[in-house]
Amino acid sequence: MMRWLRSSLPARAGLAVILIAVLALASSLSAGLIAWFSQGDAAAINTAGSVRMETYHLSWKLAAGATPSEIVAITDSLQTRLTSQSLKAVLEDGPTAALQISYGQIQQQWNEDLRPALERGDAAAFQVKAHSFVEQLNQFVDLLQRQSEQKQGWQQAIQGLALFTTMIVLLIGLYELQYGVVTPLKELVDATQRFRRGDFKVRVNHQSQDELGQLATSFNTMAETIEESHRTLESQVQQKTLNLQQANAALELLYQSSRSLATRLANAEGLDELIRRFQQRLPGLRLSLCLQGQLQAPAQQLLALHGANIREVCASSDCATCQRHPKTNPQIFSISNQGSELGELKAHFVDGHPMQAWETRLIQALANLIGTSLSLKRQREQDHRLLLLEERTIIARELHDSLAQALSYMKLQVSRMQTLMRRGEPVQTLETVTAELREGLNNAYRQLRELLTTFRLQIHDAGLVQELKDTAEEFSRRGEFQVHLHVDTLAFELTASEQIHILQITREALSNCLRHAHAQNAWLQLRQDGETVRLLVEDDGRGFGGNIDQREHHGLNIMDERARSLGGQLQIFSREPQGTRVQLEFHPEFLGQQTEGSAT
Repeated sequence: MMRWLRSSLPARAGLAVILIAVLALASSLSAGLIAWFSQGDAAAINTAGSVRMETYHLSWKLAAGATPSEIVAITDSLQTRLTSQSLKAVLEDGPTAALQISYGQIQQQWNEDLRPALERGDAAAFQVKAHSFVEQLNQFVDLLQRQSEQKQGWQQAIQGLALFTTMIVLLIGLYELQYGVVTPLKELVDATQRFRRGDFKVRVNHQSQDELGQLATSFNTMAETIEESHRTLESQVQQKTLNLQQANAALELLYQSSRSLATRLANAEGLDELIRRFQQRLPGLRLSLCLQGQLQAPAQQLLALHGANIREVCASSDCATCQRHPKTNPQIFSISNQGSELGELKAHFVDGHPMQAWETRLIQALANLIGTSLSLKRQREQDHRLLLLEERTIIARELHDSLAQALSYMKLQVSRMQTLMRRGEPVQTLETVTAELREGLNNAYRQLRELLTTFRLQIHDAGLVQELKDTAEEFSRRGEFQVHLHVDTLAFELTASEQIHILQITREALSNCLRHAHAQNAWLQLRQDGETVRLLVEDDGRGFGGNIDQREHHGLNIMDERARSLGGQLQIFSREPQGTRVQLEFHPEFLGQQTEGSAT
C-alpha cells in the first residue's frame, strides 16, 4: 500500500481528498445525531414553562373567586401538561439523576400539596405552596437547559477536532505539493531550457517512484540517447529530432483536443476527428476505437471508429476477423476512467514495426483523454438529472406547503358544511361556512397563480441584475410602495442555480411585503462583502411582533430551504424604527466549498 502511494501522485492526492471528505462527513453526521438527540429539549422546556403559567393562572383564578368548574378545567390542563409525553421523552432519552429527582419532586409536590389543596378548595394553602412549586419548576427548566447546552458543547468539540485534523491534512498536502511536485517541476523546466540551448549533458537529479520521477527518468534517457546520437551519426540526430517533433506535435494535439473536449460533450464525430488528426501526426499509425454502451453489463454490440469518417456497429466476436488490422497483432489500450471500462483503443503501424516507448505513452495518453472525455460526458448527464430531480423536489415541496394545505382546509370546510346541513343548522351559520369556503378558494387560487409565476421564472441573457430590476419594477407597479434597487457589480459570475435561488427569495420577500407589510417603501440590495454575497430586502411597514411561526408561513419555509440549498444563512428580524428586514448571506460556489447554514 505504501509503495503504491509513493509511486503515484494522484493516489496521494486522492487519499488527502478522501480523508478530508471523511472528516467532513463525520462532522456532519455527528452534528446531525446530536441535533436529533436534542430535538425534544425545546418542547420539554416549553411544556415546563406552560406548567408554570398554569400555576400562575390557578393562583389568579383562586384569588378572583372563580367557579369550581373553571378551577377543575385549569387543574386538569396542568395535570395533562405535567405528565405530557414531551417531558417523559426527555427523561427517557437521556435520564440524569438530577433531572429524575427534580421531576419527581415536582410530581410529589403537586400530588401531595397543591392538588389536595385545590380539591379541598383551600385557596390560602395553595397560594402558600405555589411559590415553592414554581421555584422547583424553574430548577427543572434550568436542568433541561444545561443538558441541551452540554449536547451543543459536544457538537462544537467534534467539529473543532474535525477542522483541526483537516488543517493538518491540508498542511501535509501543501508540503507534499512543494517538495514532491513544484520543486521537481522547476528542475524539469530548467533542464528542458538548458537542453533547448544545446546543453545535451544536462540531467535531472530528481529521483522518485511517482509520475514525476518517471518523467525525469524518461527525460534523462531521452537526453542520453540524443547525446549519444549526436556524437555518432548525424542521421540518428535527425531521426531523433523528427521523433521529438512528432511527439511534441502529438502532445500539442492532445492538449488542444483536451481543451476542445472539455468545453463540449464528446460524440462519435468529435472522437473520429481526434483519431484522424492523431494518425496524421504519427505517419503510418492506424487506430481503431471500439466503444461499449452500458457499464453495468457486457455489450453485445460495439461502435468502432477508425478516423476516416467510417462508423461500424459490430459484435464483440468480430474483433478477431476485423479487416482494419489484417495479419497484425494490434496493441490494445484500455479506455477506462475510475475503474469503469468504456472500451478499448487498438493501434498498429502499417509497416509492422513495434512501437517505441514514447509512441506507446502518447497513444496511452490519447486513450486516457478519450476515457476522461467520455466520463465527463456521463457525469454531466448525471449532474443534469440531479438538477432536474432537485427542481422537481422544490416544486413538490412548494405545492405541498401552499396549495395542498389550502385544498385540505377547504376539504375540511366542506365536511363541516355537510355536517351542519345534516343537523339542520340555520342559514346564517351555513352562509358563514360558505364565506370561509369562498375565502379559502380565493386564497388557493392566489397561491396557484404565485406558484405558476414561480415555476415560469428563468434567468434570461440580460443576467441577474436585469431580472432584479424587472422584479423591482413589477412589484412597484403591483403594490402601493416604491422599490429602491441597489446592486453591486460582483467580481465573479454566480451559477445559474444561485441566480435562480436569489431571484426566488427576492420575489417571495417582496410578495410578503405586498401582502402583509402595508409599507410605503422597500429597499432591495445585492452586495459583495469579501467572499460573501449578501441579499437584503427591507421595508418600512408594520413589521411583526414576537417570534415567527414558520409552520403558518410556508413562504418563509421555502426561503429557508432555498438558503440552505445555497449553503447560506437567512435572517428575518425587525427594522428600526419600523418594518422588516430579510437578509441572505452565502458563500458562492465559484469561491470554493460552501458551508451549511440555517435560518434565524
